[in-house]
Amino acid sequence: MKTASVWNPKGGQGKSMVAINLAAAAVELGLKPVVIDRDEQGTSMLYHQAGNLPFEVLPDYPRSAPNVDLVLVDHMANDRVVPRPPLLVMPVIPKRSQYAAYVEALKQAEDAGKRIITVVTNGDLRREQERAVVLAIKQRGAFEIRASGIFSRADNDYRTIYDPAINGAYGVRDRRHEFSAILASVLQNQQGKDLNHAEA
Repeated sequence: MKTASVWNPKGGQGKSMVAINLAAAAVELGLKPVVIDRDEQGTSMLYHQAGNLPFEVLPDYPRSAPNVDLVLVDHMANDRVVPRPPLLVMPVIPKRSQYAAYVEALKQAEDAGKRIITVVTNGDLRREQERAVVLAIKQRGAFEIRASGIFSRADNDYRTIYDPAINGAYGVRDRRHEFSAILASVLQNQQGKDLNHAEA
C-alpha cells in the first residue's frame, strides 16, 4: 500500500482536485485507492456524497489500515505541520504570492527528509510572470496540470475528469495523460527532494 499526502499550507492550490483525480487515475489502472479528506471545507467529501466517484472518500484516518492499494490524504489549508507520510504531492499555482508560500513549505518538507512531487496547477502561460515560474519549476522535475475548462465542467457535477460523462470534452485526453504521469511517479515512490529552488 502506497500513501501520499497532497499538501500545501496555502489554500486554493488545487489539493482536492489533485487528490480525487489521482485516485481516479489509479482506478483506471485497476488499483483500489482511497482519499482521506482532512480539509475543513470537505471538498473531496462533497464529491463523494454526490455519488459519482469510483472510490471511497473517508472523513478522517481509519482506525485500521484500509484494504487498498493507494491512500491519498487531502490536507486542509493552513496545515503547516509537515505530514507524516514520506511522500508528498505539493500542488502550487505559479503566481508570485502563491509560489512564495510554496517555497517556504517546500523547505520545511525537505528539512524533514520527505520525497516531494511538485505539481504546477492552473498556470497561464500567456502571462510572462507565470510562464517564467512554470518553466523554472518544470526544469527541476515538476509536473504541470494545464489550466482547462474541463475541470470546471467536472466540478459542476462533482465528477473527476476520468468520468465517462467527460469523455467528449475538449482536451480531456491531455489532462488525463498529465495525471497518469503524476500517478506513475507516486507509485514508483522514487521522486527525490531535489525539486524547485527557482526564484520567482
